[in-house]
Amino acid sequence: MKKTFIFAILIKSSLAVNLFPYHSINNRLNPQSQKSIDLYKLLTTNICHNDRNIKVSQKITATTNNYNLTTLMNSYSTLTLNQSHLFLAQQQPMAKSPAQCNDASDNLARQQLLSAKIALAIFDNDRKYKVLISDFSGQNIQTIVSSKAPITSLSWNASNTSLAYVSYENGKPIIYIQNIYTAKRYVVANFDGSNSSPAFDGNSLLVSLSKDYGTHIYRIDLHNYTAKKTAQPLVSTDSIDTEADIGNGNLIFTSNKNSKPQIYLKSKNATQAQQISIGLNNTTGRISGDGSKILYIHGSRGRYDLMYYNLKTGVTRKIDSGKILSGSFAADNTTIAYIKNNQVVIYNSNYNNTAAMANLRAREFFDVKLSK
Repeated sequence: MKKTFIFAILIKSSLAVNLFPYHSINNRLNPQSQKSIDLYKLLTTNICHNDRNIKVSQKITATTNNYNLTTLMNSYSTLTLNQSHLFLAQQQPMAKSPAQCNDASDNLARQQLLSAKIALAIFDNDRKYKVLISDFSGQNIQTIVSSKAPITSLSWNASNTSLAYVSYENGKPIIYIQNIYTAKRYVVANFDGSNSSPAFDGNSLLVSLSKDYGTHIYRIDLHNYTAKKTAQPLVSTDSIDTEADIGNGNLIFTSNKNSKPQIYLKSKNATQAQQISIGLNNTTGRISGDGSKILYIHGSRGRYDLMYYNLKTGVTRKIDSGKILSGSFAADNTTIAYIKNNQVVIYNSNYNNTAAMANLRAREFFDVKLSK
């Protein structure tokens, strides 16, 4: 009996979770803030500065390697995984004149990025699973969750004061919401079966649950939340529905209702969802805050492409290839963070500039999310 009791204590302690508050640093007092400014300049280099001799690139135009939804769907039957190189876009970023680089929208985007935070789900070198938060340049790294059990699927709320995530500390996936400044958290989804893929939508949380039949997407109202609140069905097809995300009323999700996982879009004014991903095996869709751009991962068996779909133009292009995980948009709707070959990468979709965040290191990265 004594041995059994000791074993139970060991099991319980092995899954212990430590929570820590995040301490923000005022940029005026933070000596590392210059690094954020330097990163911003790197991402927008040769576009917005006062050198009148800068060569202005041509406006983006479609080429034979750019695809809109209609032409891609018409040629869908001819596409195979070994032709994924055909998705590579041969287009140049939209350039701005020096006069345009000082307008209010550019200044707002700059301030949004310089004040942005990066949330990371990792497996660290001390063999603990953690949620980290850093500033935009990857400095001021702080741990807010440390656990012996895996943590995945991060999502920022609109005010960037709380994170939702999935933790396996109790032997099954359970969704928590944690205030990053107070380190207080509560369980928001612990239904029978799997609870996964949280995504904030105002005062609601979109989640994937298998509590009824199969896995489908539900909405949980967080206003005056209690543990007895129910989850309302949102997307339920005759197959698996998961990985919901929403931006400006446009809902995207992953479903394999046609035998292979694909990304579907249900626009805020539409009654039916339409497939927007191309080829086979597409997962992990993320939509920008203004609802105009979508990221998703295409491929399988170790070869993956980070795809970018523009809802306004209907153009799909490939951003990068490799061991790609996750992806998210910043508040400016053009800056993107993703994981490639176990390294965090920041990319500007307007200027086609990339910066590898060498100072962010982990034994393994699982997820990265830029604040909204």
